[in-house]
Amino acid sequence: MDLERNRIAKKASIIGIVVNSILAFFKITFGFLSGSVSILGDGVDSASDIITSAITLVSTQISAKPPDKEHPYGHERAETIATKVVSMIIFFAGGQLALTSIQRLFQGIPEIKHIGIIIVISTVSIATKFFLFRYKYRVGKNISSSVFIADAYNMRNDILISLSVLTGMLVIYFTDLVIIDTLLGMFVSAIVIKNAVELFQESSQELMDGIDQKNDVYRQLFESLKNLDEVRNPHKVRIRKMGYKYLVELDIEVNGSLQVREAHKIAKNVEETIKEKNKNIYDVHVHVEPSGNVEDEKYGVSNDEIDTEN
Repeated sequence: MDLERNRIAKKASIIGIVVNSILAFFKITFGFLSGSVSILGDGVDSASDIITSAITLVSTQISAKPPDKEHPYGHERAETIATKVVSMIIFFAGGQLALTSIQRLFQGIPEIKHIGIIIVISTVSIATKFFLFRYKYRVGKNISSSVFIADAYNMRNDILISLSVLTGMLVIYFTDLVIIDTLLGMFVSAIVIKNAVELFQESSQELMDGIDQKNDVYRQLFESLKNLDEVRNPHKVRIRKMGYKYLVELDIEVNGSLQVREAHKIAKNVEETIKEKNKNIYDVHVHVEPSGNVEDEKYGVSNDEIDTEN
């Protein structure tokens, strides 16, 4: 599975690099030639997408490595770290565009040239980014990659950016209101910065072992244990997201008179049942307690909490 996942990720990353390189070249070139800060900003955003795809390519290669002595849990969080780096790059690009737009307001707004060419480039960009969004989102879901899904959402925002530029150029073409270009530049920068902040927050949650309790992985776990008669009161469930994989810890209660070997057999059955329910769960640690055991357990999730919140 990891080899196939690696192959799919590598192909998608290379496609992203090639396509965004072409778009960035034309957008930045005509951004300078035309004096349009909005198409220049769109070009800078496409250039940051090149870096994003390159980071995605490297991180998926690293995450495919097996666990070793230095990284006993594996290397899957390389993708999460990559997502955080990508968010910082996107934030920087958005900030630079915002500063350029603000400077234009105070220093004067130049005449916009080559409007017709910019309209064509923006139209092609919208179609291309829509393809990349659908393609990378499908790849991300297929291989359960947070960094690919994040990149897909970035492509979706790029569609809005190019659509804004296209609308602005059409308005300028018919009305000569060149200030629209500067205002669009500020609008585009706000979208880019917002996207960067959201990506940063999501990756931070995963790096701190946080996971949404409404995530299906919790519900799948409790549902998988319902038919195991010898298992009682699964509780104190804690799930860590490691890239595209999950690590599970939970407590169960069994008949207190069982021998160690019998209790171990039940725990092993619990592990296999959970993994069968969700193929992305790669490790399960089961702590066995006698039925009726009462302890002050502040952490973890119980089935009642999941039912209450959904």
